[in-house]
Amino acid sequence: LPQDKRGLYGAYYVSRVEDVCVVDDVSAVEGEEYDLEEFEGYSMEKDELESVVGSPWKLRLRLADEEGRGMQIHCRMSEDYLDIRKGMNVVGILLSTSREFVKLAAMTDFCVLDAVGGPVWVGDYPYLDKDKFLRTLGENGIADSLVDIIYDDNDYYEEEEEEEEFYDDDDDSRDDDYDSDDNNLEEGDTGMLQKLK
Repeated sequence: LPQDKRGLYGAYYVSRVEDVCVVDDVSAVEGEEYDLEEFEGYSMEKDELESVVGSPWKLRLRLADEEGRGMQIHCRMSEDYLDIRKGMNVVGILLSTSREFVKLAAMTDFCVLDAVGGPVWVGDYPYLDKDKFLRTLGENGIADSLVDIIYDDNDYYEEEEEEEEFYDDDDDSRDDDYDSDDNNLEEGDTGMLQKLK
């Protein structure tokens, strides 16, 4: 069978938050982005944009792995996302008909592992069994490697705080989007795309 007829391949996408912001539409350009900090006190129940135009605010999350390959995703804004910050570690699952992941067919929700208060799940639908996913990360060693990264990141967050003080299913309706222009997954170069066991 041709490779693209053999079903889907899955791989972990282990990355970091490069940028996080809020937009009113997934097509919004950089100048139309809002800082997440501006949404302190936000709740889905009282989304002002949705009450006016019928469409809610969207979270825009830019991710990049250690090889520099990134992707941009969108989902409905939620109060659960208010503590997400640049530099946090994120893991999700990518699906492709290509063993080399030349082109993506789908992706799951993403887990921001070191968010304040515990893991935060980003996505409009809970595609993953959360407990099983986190347990599997521990069993295959991915969680152990990220624990070291998280502890190393303590210096990163301390430096950021000092700087701030100094300057005073098959459902096609999902809003998460994948923009091929925002990633650099090239044939034969999977890097931190760790194949599922």
